[in-house]
Amino acid sequence: MTRYSRLRQLVFLGGLVAAGASALLAAPGSATIVCPKGTTPPSPYCTNVPPIAITGNASHVRATSARLNGVAGPNVRGGDITRYFFEYGTTIAYGSQTHPGTIGSCPYGITPPSPYCRVPKKRRVSADVWKLTPCTTYHFQLVAHNPDGLADGGDNAFTTRFAPPLADMFAPGDVRAGNSFSLELKLRYDTESVTALVARTHHDTVESIDFGPLSAGRHSETITAPGKKGNYVLAVLAKLSCGEQSAEQRLRVDEPNASSPGHHRRSHAAR
Repeated sequence: MTRYSRLRQLVFLGGLVAAGASALLAAPGSATIVCPKGTTPPSPYCTNVPPIAITGNASHVRATSARLNGVAGPNVRGGDITRYFFEYGTTIAYGSQTHPGTIGSCPYGITPPSPYCRVPKKRRVSADVWKLTPCTTYHFQLVAHNPDGLADGGDNAFTTRFAPPLADMFAPGDVRAGNSFSLELKLRYDTESVTALVARTHHDTVESIDFGPLSAGRHSETITAPGKKGNYVLAVLAKLSCGEQSAEQRLRVDEPNASSPGHHRRSHAAR
């Protein structure tokens, strides 16, 4: 291989781009150029080698986190150091991206491309993403770039798993028949629906109150106690698109004029 003026020589390994290629060079501006044997740049027979990016599948998918995977690199051994990152979001517009990673390295004072640099043709890459929303489809793609250009690996998608949305519920343990009382809820995530059930047994519902979709945070909802004295169960059902969670507590209903001890019970949501 010939060393050309104003060109930095790279170590060439056969079979990297096409049979018969014998020169792997970097033109001014750090562009990685591959030329057939006996040809020198500039020439229409010489080819610029852009980076490669292939979006893989997500792994370790949980309710609020996942690992994004793919393959990236300069697409030629000994090429330019290549940087990569993943774009992700709930649409193909993405909107978020991971911290960038680097493929390849050089000793201090050496600028790629150089036989002293260690730059693989490509390698597997990954990045972890956090603070995702349960039961939600996310799109992502791998992006790689270096002085030879930019490549995106194409879109892929995954759906996060279910996580219990109900963190806590609080209601009186003793109420008077026909009176209203407050149900306090704390939600970790936005819900598709939240329903409260008052029943004598698990199969004998006296009242069902649908609060509709509720956002993450604290909520105070009003419930009217049954008109008859007795022991009841107060249950709350919180639904996401891919699952639901329930929590319950006992509710004693006294006669309308009976004195109530005013005892309150706090029911922690089942996990």
